[in-house]
Order: sequence, then structure tokens, then C-alpha cells
Amino acid sequence: MSNLWITPEELGDYAESEFAYEAAKAASYLLWSLSGRKYSGVTTVTERYVCAGRTYRYGPAVGNDQAILVDGDVQNFFSDDLDFYEDMTSDGMTSSSRIRLRGRPVTKIHNIRDRVGNVISPDKYYLVDHSTIQSVVGTAWTPCNVEVTYSYGVEPPTLGKMAARTLAIEFGKLWSGDDTCALPQRVTSISRQGVSYTLLDSQDFIDEMRTGLYAIDLFLKTVNPDKARAKARVFSTDTPRARRNTPKATKLGASALDIVVPAGGTGSTNVSLSSINGLFILSGGWAPEVIIRNYGESTSKTIDGAAVTTDPTTTARTVSNKSLTSNVATLTTSTEHGFYVGTSVVVAGVDATFNGTYTITQVPTPTTFRYAKTNANVVSAAATGTASSTTDDRITVSVTYEDALSILKMIDPGTWELYGTRTVGATTETTLIATGNLKIGLASSVINAYTIG
Repeated sequence: MSNLWITPEELGDYAESEFAYEAAKAASYLLWSLSGRKYSGVTTVTERYVCAGRTYRYGPAVGNDQAILVDGDVQNFFSDDLDFYEDMTSDGMTSSSRIRLRGRPVTKIHNIRDRVGNVISPDKYYLVDHSTIQSVVGTAWTPCNVEVTYSYGVEPPTLGKMAARTLAIEFGKLWSGDDTCALPQRVTSISRQGVSYTLLDSQDFIDEMRTGLYAIDLFLKTVNPDKARAKARVFSTDTPRARRNTPKATKLGASALDIVVPAGGTGSTNVSLSSINGLFILSGGWAPEVIIRNYGESTSKTIDGAAVTTDPTTTARTVSNKSLTSNVATLTTSTEHGFYVGTSVVVAGVDATFNGTYTITQVPTPTTFRYAKTNANVVSAAATGTASSTTDDRITVSVTYEDALSILKMIDPGTWELYGTRTVGATTETTLIATGNLKIGLASSVINAYTIG
């Protein structure tokens, strides 16, 4: 697998071509492969490493960790005694003192976070052989159940980048139907003294792992003279390896109801009852209840006090600015308005264009909100008037890091569900009101642009 050696923006006149990205991708992949797969480019990733369970380290008498098949997925179920290694001191020798990263060669460790999201001080570890994190002897920390953000890979040399640029431009010409394309063609027509010949090029250069273009083949001959198919690798049975965990994609579609729980903190979201026909929960003896579940729905937990209702009241805010673009009105209030998506507001005293009752569609900042309004554009200008919410009918759902970790572990995303329950006589009624994704966020997501594979 290889990152792009060059970006589409480097393709000159073909930078704006509809084939620019595909050309850069194809050229990078071909040269990465033909050069012996030496130059992967540099990639930055965030990975979570899960240590072997207590049963594996100390014997079957300790812990109850085991792999279980749930709905076709193998999941690790841990004992209630979460292993934080709080009392373990690194000896600098055993496998629990080091962890070998999957991406190599490692060029930089950006940060390491422990299981609860705390950043490990760089003076407590160092990098060995561009591959292994080694904890310093005597530190009260070992590389177990951690999240590591690091960069790895090998940048192609300058000549390689220029070769990739040349090849990508030729691909762009070929796919655009440009007759000046220099890539060798399979059929060649020759006319000599009135006699025409059609020759089929044997294209032996392909067997030689070359492209048929001088400048590019010069680079390949220099860096891969022996036509190696892949770079050499060294394996050692004595090198300890951790298990890398790649979280699954969220189970539900992304929405404004998703909760991301920060390390050691609390994640929350506001549920607009009016927008989901859930106002009934504010009366009739209903009580809110929140349940969180892991990805395979094999483990769940009811969170006491996770849902807090807000009494329906009228909240008025002074409007200080107005604008309207592409049938979307934006109002700015002089103080934080406290509104949220789905809130119904009454706008008064601004002008005939903006006045009325609307449902908020966006809340870009604590002092701005937007709603749909079909009208000609209105440039941003100072304004007066008020915006009042006719209902403040939200339920705030909060999940702590400890609760999320106890169900999701460090492995999967999960879901949260808001129910309304009440008892009528001898019968308990339960109805689902809202649901969303639940994720643990130890570090910011890393997005890799221009990745082949």
C-alpha cells in the first residue's frame, strides 16, 4: 500500500482534469510497486493497542477474559476488574515493557494516551529501531491498552516524485484522448517506400519492470536494479507483538444525536421532543430512561440520571444582526440564545422578511441560529427585535466516560437509547423515543488524504 507520491495539484495543465486524482493515484501505485515497494510515503494514524488479558499473562486462575463469537464477530469480554496497570512498574525487559507498532518504519510519535485518555509524558518512553515503543525502566507505566498517534513510512526521493509526476501527466493525456501522450502503444504503423506495416509491440519493457519512458525508467533502474518485487523483511519470533484494534464503523447513520465521550469526561446531546413527537413524556407520569449498548448488543447498561428534562418555558433573546443567503436566514443574538436544532422560535420586531414562526435548522455558534426562509438574499446588517422559543422541550442525555468504558471497552462504538417508561396499574409501559451512536474519543481523529489501498 502506498500514499500518493504527488498530489493532483502538481500536474500542471492537467491539475484541473477530471482524471487528475486517478492519474496521480495510478502513477504512485505503479512506481511504488515497480521500485520494489520501498517508498510507501508517510502516513499518520491513530491506533489502539489492546494487551493480552490477565488470563494469558498470569494464568487461568486470574481474571475471566475470553474471546466470544457474537453475531459473527469475535469480541473480547473482560472481567469486571479492569486492568489499568496502576501498580505495575516497568522493568525494561519483559514484553509488558514494550509494544511493537504495526506501521513501520516509525518516523515520529505524536502522542500516547493511556486507557483513560491521559497523555503519557514523552520522558517515560522512547522509540527503538523505528518500530517499538519502550517504556523507561522504573516508570509506573507500561505500554498496555493505549492509544498511539504516530507517523510511519518512507518518502520517495525527489527523482521518484518527478517520475510520478511525469507518469501521471501521461496518464491524464491518455484518458483525455490527447494525441501527444508518450505512453507506448500496443500497435505501431510504419510506412516505407509506399509499403505500410502494422507491428505489434512485444512490450518487453513490462517484463523488465519498466514503463518505456526514459526519465521514469532511469529512476527505476537506479533504485531497483535487480527488479525486486518487494522490499526485504526480517522476522523474529522473539519480538513481542500487541493486538491492534480497529474500531468498527458506527452502527447507525451519523446524526446530531450522536454522543462522543471525551477521556475522563462526559458526553451529551440534546433531544428535541417536539421534533420527534415526544412531548408526551413531559406529562402522564412518564419517566425517561437511558440504556447504552455495545456494538453487538451483547452487553448493555441502564444509566441512572442520564436524562434530564427541561420544563417548557418561553425564552426571549434580543436580535443584533440579520442576513439571508440562498433561502437560509441567519440571526445573531446579543447573548447566548440557548436554542438548539429543532427548536420552534417566534421572530418579532426584525422586519417583514424575517418575522414569523420557524423551526431552527442549524446552530453554528452559541449566538447564531438559522432557519429556512424563501426570499431574495439580504446582506448582513445590524438589526433589532427578539427571537423567542415557544417550547423548551429538550431532554439532555449525558454519558460519563466510566459508564461508556464499562460497556464499550476500548474496542467498539456502541449506541444509546432513550426510553419513556410509566406504570399504569399492574402494567409497565415502555416506548423508545430516540437513539444515536455512542463513541469513546481519546484523541482527535486522523484523516489520511490521498491514500492508496
